[in-house]
Amino acid sequence: MKHTYPVKQLTFMKVLGIFIGHYKTVIIMLVLFTLLPLLVATNWAMISYIIQFHVILFGGLFISFVIHEYLHIRFLRNARRDGHVEIEFTLTRISIYPKFELTPREIVRVAIIPIIILPIIGLALILLAQFIHQRFLMFTGYVYVFHVINIIPPLGDGMMIIKAILNKKSSMGGG
Repeated sequence: MKHTYPVKQLTFMKVLGIFIGHYKTVIIMLVLFTLLPLLVATNWAMISYIIQFHVILFGGLFISFVIHEYLHIRFLRNARRDGHVEIEFTLTRISIYPKFELTPREIVRVAIIPIIILPIIGLALILLAQFIHQRFLMFTGYVYVFHVINIIPPLGDGMMIIKAILNKKSSMGGG
């Protein structure tokens, strides 16, 4: 499913709202499913495990993807104040397509920023987890660090970097 938005109107809260709106059924089902153990064991340990699981699932997995895509949008907005972006949701990925031209340098910058910033956030969470002795927070940090995998070319960010490099070489007469 594709939707087009003016790039200058996409704040973090707007992007979060778009993600929640698209995945609301999945979110509701996951929350309800993860609360089922409370029917069997209604003690503080079970509540603690469920809360930790929700922190990892939503604070780690869901929010890290929202931040990842928002960083792309933020740097697209820095590159071009006017214009639109198309956000596509499929079963296996989320893609953002600018509806304006970018230079190869801008493409690389937009593609690489989340790959740099999210692991930094993850390392900060891992350090915090070490300091306060919370393993679930450490695991959440690893989810953020794992976003570095997006630099691999079969994935979207890696492909954009390769395309920008090849485009730059061909425009310089090297292709």
